[in-house]
Amino acid sequence: MQLVHVPLLVAALAVWVQGAPAPAQAQEAAAPVKVQVVPAERRSIRPEFSHPAIIEAQATASVRPLVGGQIVERNVTPGDIVKKGDLLFRIDDREYKFALAEAKAALQLTEAEQSEMKIEFERSRTLVSRGTSAQQELDLAQAKYAAAQAKVASAQVAIDRAQKNLDDTQIRAPFDGRISAAARAVGDFVQPADPTQPDPMAEIVRLDPIYAVGFISQQVYNDFQRRRERMEDQGQDIPDLQIDLILPGGDKYPKTGKFVSWDFQAAASRGSIAARAEFANPNGELLPGENVILHGQTVEALDRVVVPQRAVGQDQEGQYVMVVGPDNVVQRRLLELGIRDGADWTVNKGLEQGESVIVEGLQKVRPGATVTPEPFKG
Repeated sequence: MQLVHVPLLVAALAVWVQGAPAPAQAQEAAAPVKVQVVPAERRSIRPEFSHPAIIEAQATASVRPLVGGQIVERNVTPGDIVKKGDLLFRIDDREYKFALAEAKAALQLTEAEQSEMKIEFERSRTLVSRGTSAQQELDLAQAKYAAAQAKVASAQVAIDRAQKNLDDTQIRAPFDGRISAAARAVGDFVQPADPTQPDPMAEIVRLDPIYAVGFISQQVYNDFQRRRERMEDQGQDIPDLQIDLILPGGDKYPKTGKFVSWDFQAAASRGSIAARAEFANPNGELLPGENVILHGQTVEALDRVVVPQRAVGQDQEGQYVMVVGPDNVVQRRLLELGIRDGADWTVNKGLEQGESVIVEGLQKVRPGATVTPEPFKG
């Protein structure tokens, strides 16, 4: 029988009962995670945006003849500013003057016939009232008088038509604008709806006022509409915008604009929707097709709590931040965000001024964890 060394056996039993010595890090509680925080601040902001845009005329008119004839006068200089009613072309009007004179003569003839039929009608009515004429003769006189009245009305329509045709020999500018080069010369024969002359005689674009059209992504448009609806539901005033144009080269257009409308449909190929702003353009400085930058900013400052964009996370529940609460315990806060201001989000609901928001170390913490907060050093 092998003898066991008693002191060694006692030592082994003591280790088994008390347990092996634990590592130092296991004997001490885990140290709180260090995170960097910023206080949620309240400040006055003037939200702004910038989008590429293109200048677009409000109206473009194709100058075409309404009557046929030879051009005897042309008053078109390419690029000139024309006023509404300015004479651009004049068509030989002699045949139209003849037609008007004939129409007026026809009217005089029918008016004479009408007078004769009226006298006959009045005479027949008197004779019938005395019992010296049959009702049949009165009916016939009345019918002839009505026919004469219809002829007079028809003759007056013929005069109006002849007068319009004569007026249409003078082709005038339909509105103020800038005119293109003329596609017809003195001596050319023009005809309405002539398939051999598909191009207009000239084109005019209205330059004052004029549109700047920016293409906004459909996501931004939808976010804008939802926020607008929320503000209206909550009885908040929709802030007015000051809209400016940045011209090629970086200069600012001297006149401010106003938002007019969204387009009636989205551009599926671009994934965007057009927004139109209107600008006064009295000197014709802005030209259709010109590329510009549309810059907008609220007229009045908004007072909002803001939070850095880098602090905001998003999951199935929505957008949130992690806040260091009492006793340095992490809390998760769902937010209702407003608009962006630079690198920050405005907060409509979910966060109060002065609360400590975690911006560094987010991946290391969970709600309920204890942390050691430090000021953000970014």
